[in-house]
Amino acid sequence: MSERYDVLVAGEYYCDLIFAGLDRLPTLGHEVVASGLTTRPGGCYNMALASTRLGLRTAWACDFGADLFSRIVLDTAGDEGLDPVAFRKLKQPAPMVSAAFTHSRDRGFITHRGAAIVPPDAGLLARLEPRWLLQSFRHSPDWLRFIRAARDGGAQIFGDCSGETATLDTPGVREFIGLCDVFSPNDAEAMQLTRCATAEAALAVLAEMAPAVLVKRGAGGVSAWLAGQHYEEAAPSVDVVDTVGAGDAFAAGYIAAALAGLPIAERLRNAVACGTLSTTGAGSSANPTASELSAFVLQSFPPSVGRNGLTSLS
Repeated sequence: MSERYDVLVAGEYYCDLIFAGLDRLPTLGHEVVASGLTTRPGGCYNMALASTRLGLRTAWACDFGADLFSRIVLDTAGDEGLDPVAFRKLKQPAPMVSAAFTHSRDRGFITHRGAAIVPPDAGLLARLEPRWLLQSFRHSPDWLRFIRAARDGGAQIFGDCSGETATLDTPGVREFIGLCDVFSPNDAEAMQLTRCATAEAALAVLAEMAPAVLVKRGAGGVSAWLAGQHYEEAAPSVDVVDTVGAGDAFAAGYIAAALAGLPIAERLRNAVACGTLSTTGAGSSANPTASELSAFVLQSFPPSVGRNGLTSLS
């Protein structure tokens, strides 16, 4: 058996306080009562857990500090079987906290970052030899050097996005996208980056910059441009509990299907199905196993399509 890791996730943790069951979105001057509250690890933890549950050999490069929130995430990571090989322990506090609120199929966040977000040591790449780097949206010079080193070492890059105010004119953003084998913003992020009025127009712009662009569209599934072709895949209907982490599960589902050698259309179906299943529980708690994902694909898509996913991912 190869000692190489399937996936290296690079990015920070958050301790998420997830408020659910809001009757309306929060506004200044008004109290909104949530019927549900869940405390879950978040940030790139969701990526690492999603990949781990799908049976991929996964390492997560993350810094943890001497603080309560780091301890909560570390304890949960141990309970849920995450490999600690790439954890870096700091002597000072590094609290990373996000209060998330969900309403219908959307969500919002209030975030505190109590530590600098710096890239892993480059030597980690030589030790783990990852086939894929699942990379959070980082475009500063030090992070770009790390991503280039991963590519030089033979890793494919799956680039996530984030809901910040960056555009294609922000230093480093074009280089980050260009380093990605797959770049996957959601529709709002794609329009923000490109300053386009529609997700379709944004996809066309981004498709000139990366070999594969997957624009996540929530309940609408995904619009994608891969290998010179346009693809659309709708999301199956489920009872949504919480959309936090759905994009992270989507990425893990795509990478698992790619590692299994599935054709492009089936990679997209598995990605959409994985993201969809993750919304049926709070935070990352509903991320599926490989067998659960394969069964859901078989149930949600025509048998001639789903059967291949079932065979390859189980």
